[in-house]
Amino acid sequence: MNTHERLDELLHERNMTLYQLCQSGNIPYTTLRISRCRGSQLSVDTIEQICKVLGISMAEFFAGVDSSRI
Repeated sequence: MNTHERLDELLHERNMTLYQLCQSGNIPYTTLRISRCRGSQLSVDTIEQICKVLGISMAEFFAGVDSSRI
C-alpha cells in the first residue's frame, strides 16, 4: 500500500471525501490530485496536515503503508 492508497483507506473508514479533507485541513485539493495523477507519493508536510485533520499520528498513518512501495 502506498501513501495514496492509505489515505483512501482512512477516508473510507471515516466516510469522508478527499474534497472534505482538503476543506477541513486547508490542504490544496490540486496538490493531492496532481500527486496521485503523477504517481508520486505525498510529502511529509502534506501527510502531517492530513494527520491533523484525521486526528491520528504519523505512526498511525504509516502503520498501514508498505515501506517497500514508498
